[in-house]
Amino acid sequence: MLECFFIKKNQLISFFSFRSTRSNIAFHIFVSLSFILRPTSAIPFVIIYPYILYKTSKRLQFLIQAFTCFTLLNICNSLLDSYMYNQWTFVPLNFLYINFFHPNSISSHYGINNIFWYITNGLPMIFFYRLPFLFLGAIQEKRLTIIVLFTIFIYTLNVHKEFRFLTQILPILFILEANGINWCLKRFQWNKFRWIFYLSFIGHIFIGIYFSLIDRQGQISVMNYIRNNLSNENQQILSVDFLMPCHSTPYYSFIHRDDIQLNFLTCEPNLNNRTNDYMDEADKFFLNPIESLKQRLHDINPSHLIMFDTLYDQVKEIFDGDQWFSVKDIIFNSHIQHTSRHGKMIYILEKK
Repeated sequence: MLECFFIKKNQLISFFSFRSTRSNIAFHIFVSLSFILRPTSAIPFVIIYPYILYKTSKRLQFLIQAFTCFTLLNICNSLLDSYMYNQWTFVPLNFLYINFFHPNSISSHYGINNIFWYITNGLPMIFFYRLPFLFLGAIQEKRLTIIVLFTIFIYTLNVHKEFRFLTQILPILFILEANGINWCLKRFQWNKFRWIFYLSFIGHIFIGIYFSLIDRQGQISVMNYIRNNLSNENQQILSVDFLMPCHSTPYYSFIHRDDIQLNFLTCEPNLNNRTNDYMDEADKFFLNPIESLKQRLHDINPSHLIMFDTLYDQVKEIFDGDQWFSVKDIIFNSHIQHTSRHGKMIYILEKK
């Protein structure tokens, strides 16, 4: 809520003012680079570019600069990608096809949300009690609101929706929120409500610390544990199998040991036009965890297993024999069980 302190008394910060040709070119370069890094970042600029073009007096120069920067940077990026893939490749086009036009609806593989999800879940979860200030600011600043609404509308066309998709418009959303706070402060006596902002600031510090350093920290700590505590006295390759929802933890980027091999449950979408009842490896495993685990123990022959307590409670009966695994350590992960496949504790099992 302290965004209001960074706004002048009666005006918002202007995003779209350019003082020189150099600043124009820098703007086009950053927009082009953002498109290369993530093609959906172009969505807000579908509104922003026409607005700037309408406001500027040097329209032809602006268009030439935009076209030149965008074309040159994307050609360079395409040449680099083509060299790495050994075939002509334009990643943004492939990104668009996979996420929006693939016959198997690839994005739906990761979840289907209702059409109003960003309004009923996305924005309320991000802004919580500050949501009314966002709406008040949206009423006051219609130009920025149009950018936000257009971006959310385009995202709504995709059946799969996530909080992180809103990241690129968060700065605009924060400014709208701050404008709403500023509007309220001008209509009330500041001294009576000053404590609310201090309390909110302190509360956000504690919330940030908790979700950054405590919540789900076990999914990082387990990697440090593997790197520092797995001994290899026999100079053999250690095989660690992560029986978790895919991408629950980082992998080789944390280990930095060539004597440890990592395996995990994959979750590739149906890219190869397989049957309609396609299930990825992770879904198959959690559908019948006991039999699936027995098969993985036979196929992979891991030296260590990593799993959440929710899975351990389901499969611990198969570890009763002396030839199986024993619990080597238990690491705290979270006070909250976020999904049915995640857990509050992480079990590290070692082969006997």
